[in-house]
Amino acid sequence: MTQPSSAVTQKKQGNRHRLFKISLLLFLILLLVLWPSGREHVRAMSLLARMSQQKNWIARLDQHPYQIQMLTLTAATGSARARLYLPDDAQNPPAMVVVHGLHQLGIDEPRLVNFAKSLAETGIEVLTPQVDALADYRVELQSIDLIGASAQFLAHRAGTKVGVLGLSFAGGMSLMAAADPKYADEISFVAAVGAQDDVLRVEHYLIEGQTHWPDGRLLTTPPNEYGWLILIYAHPQDFFPPADVEGARESLRLLLHEQVKQASDRAAQLSPQGQQLMKAIFDHHRELFRDKLLADLDKHSMEAIAVSPHNHIQDLKAKVLLVHGEGDDVIPPSETEWLAHDLPRGDLQDALISRAISHVSLEKQPGWLDQVEVIHWIALMLRDADSERR
Repeated sequence: MTQPSSAVTQKKQGNRHRLFKISLLLFLILLLVLWPSGREHVRAMSLLARMSQQKNWIARLDQHPYQIQMLTLTAATGSARARLYLPDDAQNPPAMVVVHGLHQLGIDEPRLVNFAKSLAETGIEVLTPQVDALADYRVELQSIDLIGASAQFLAHRAGTKVGVLGLSFAGGMSLMAAADPKYADEISFVAAVGAQDDVLRVEHYLIEGQTHWPDGRLLTTPPNEYGWLILIYAHPQDFFPPADVEGARESLRLLLHEQVKQASDRAAQLSPQGQQLMKAIFDHHRELFRDKLLADLDKHSMEAIAVSPHNHIQDLKAKVLLVHGEGDDVIPPSETEWLAHDLPRGDLQDALISRAISHVSLEKQPGWLDQVEVIHWIALMLRDADSERR
């Protein structure tokens, strides 16, 4: 009697799964025996598994208990709340600052919390500062000082230099903080994920839908819908009548938070002209704002230049790791190549443009080669962190 096709399929899948586990175990053994940096790669695999919220044996290979403390940081620009993740049983753990990107939840954003916990479970002391401007979708100069002050605080607490990992626009600003003489002595390395080199170039991409690689090739990935909303939100006074500015700002903020009904209700309180403009935004008529947006970029170009690593990182001494999602539609991946071009010679350890990453998060089902490249990148980061172990 022949087996049902479903049973045959399940048996084949089970055999493939066992073969994969055996192959992976052999790979790990070979890695540990033959590769001097094998330990970091095994730890990187374990960290990546936890970041992906897997509960398998790989995730448990290098796992430490941890505790969380809430803190208040003080910087020249004011105070900020922060969260400290402390591994319980790690002796003299290395330390890293992890800075969130443009997201209203800031340090409470679930992916950031999961990442910080995963790093703490790897035996790294992690500080996540709340950058209120970034949480309000604003890329501002004062945030660089807060990032630098956070690194300074953690370095003094740890008694050693620290690493800084910045997500999205925080990645570029972390590089600028590390190049600032006030903070350079406390920062040993910067890992930038989906970072910008030139904010003005990114803004033009968000409006025009295209940009260029350093070698002149054209990149035409359609930009994320919320990009042009952020640009209008940054300067609503340049688009709406004076009486509507605050109402438009609030409606746009709600829209960026994906609270569409509340945003629509707030827009209904604007003047007829303001309501018409907001209706065009709700109806996704970006083309109606194109010329005014381009004029607005020219008007505020100095603000963009001030938060761009381009021409601001010549004095950088920290080691640098760059990684970018191949399909990133907020900050295009060409920005990582521009950063690699602008970094001082010898600082860059690795620049990876990967299909395994979207903007600042992992794709759900990356290919095995993409995973290997990401594991190697993470292993380099862990090696940099361990080099400052106190």
